[in-house]
Amino acid sequence: MIDWKNAIALTVAGLCAAAAHATPTAAEVARLGKDLTPVGAEKAGNKDGTIPEWTGGLCTPPAGYKPLDGKHGYPYVDPFAAEKPTLTINAANMAQYADKLDPAQLVLMKAYPTYHIEVYPTHRTACHPNWVYENTAKRAMNPKLVGDAPGLEGAQAQIPFPIPKTGYEVMWNFVTAYTPKFFMGTWDTYLSDPSGNRTLVTKATVRYRWPYWDNSKTQTDEMTTLLNFNEAPASKSGSMDMRAQWLRMDLKEPKAWSYTPGQRRVRLAPEFTYDTVSAQYGGRLVFDEISGFDGKMDRFDFKLVGKKELYIPYNPTKYLSAKVEDLMLKDHINPALLRWELHRVWVVDATRKPGARHIYSRKVFYIDEDSWQIASYVSFDDAGKLYRSSIYPIHQQYDVPMPTTHNNIGYDHIREGWYLGAHPIPGTSGWREVDSIPDSYFSPDSMAAIGVR
Repeated sequence: MIDWKNAIALTVAGLCAAAAHATPTAAEVARLGKDLTPVGAEKAGNKDGTIPEWTGGLCTPPAGYKPLDGKHGYPYVDPFAAEKPTLTINAANMAQYADKLDPAQLVLMKAYPTYHIEVYPTHRTACHPNWVYENTAKRAMNPKLVGDAPGLEGAQAQIPFPIPKTGYEVMWNFVTAYTPKFFMGTWDTYLSDPSGNRTLVTKATVRYRWPYWDNSKTQTDEMTTLLNFNEAPASKSGSMDMRAQWLRMDLKEPKAWSYTPGQRRVRLAPEFTYDTVSAQYGGRLVFDEISGFDGKMDRFDFKLVGKKELYIPYNPTKYLSAKVEDLMLKDHINPALLRWELHRVWVVDATRKPGARHIYSRKVFYIDEDSWQIASYVSFDDAGKLYRSSIYPIHQQYDVPMPTTHNNIGYDHIREGWYLGAHPIPGTSGWREVDSIPDSYFSPDSMAAIGVR
């Protein structure tokens, strides 16, 4: 295996002759692997010592890891199982820690006396394959944003903007965060209404193809395509949806198709965009906030506010392996099963453009510096009132290796009620890398064939 530190050093030497006005500069790229991690995070810990130095992350499975499929996925071994919370934050003391909490946590603590967060020691477990580090440094001057959407050009199999200058660049780092070329998940989504009634919204299996993360290619236009097969409840059994996203979103619209068993036909579904309500989440989520953000960025101005230290859900092995009935309390997630840590996050404040249509006037994203994953997200209505929020527990899939989220916990602060989204189904391999999926699988014809069977 190539030593990524040496690879970065050689890359920087070659960049010194690059154009003086290139973004980023050779001097900035030279920081990767030195005072910055290979993907652009601050390598050093904080002054208080509550955030440690990044020393490479958790790159190999701990002893005892035995995935159900023999290669990847669940169940994961908790490397920090013996640790206890060092701090509990609740309504009584939240003012003391308000500067390190997103707005939704304060609202939840005020609304529900049983809601709190349990803070554990911070572990910077994020680790990517060495070739991701090498590509990111070697190609750091190539990517650029183009058009009004904007689209991404000149990037392939890399973190496109390890030293971001704009909110759009940070968002693109999230949108293209490392995922193996072929990936799949078996997952449930449950909705809890204001009375605490729990309903299975979706039980599904989804498969992804990520041409962007095909390291054998030097360029591709297709970013990712997914095909999702719904197994339950009975009203959705056999239905499917497929979605495709492109790098040049300024030139090509995202595409979506749906299959309905009763009609036995595949149709284009252009409504699977922007603020169209997602039925899979009980109407408490719109399509462009799936996974935190999804689709084009043309209806909001994404401003990079900077970095801050924030308590976010991190390394939550106990949460990921818990049963739904143990996780879901009446009004919120079970606090005893979710681990929170202090990490540095990028803050991106998105305000709706004049004349643009959307149910939200503003969105704020908190993106983990080590993984480029959205850890927390809040949205506001036209009156500036908190509308919805989500948290995305970040965990290190050390079998790949990659830091990821996939599942989320979302709250509707106006209609009330909340959901547990895309949670790995206990007793399955959950979210995991797979060897390969035929290209022909991701096609309308394939959807029709699967549906007929």
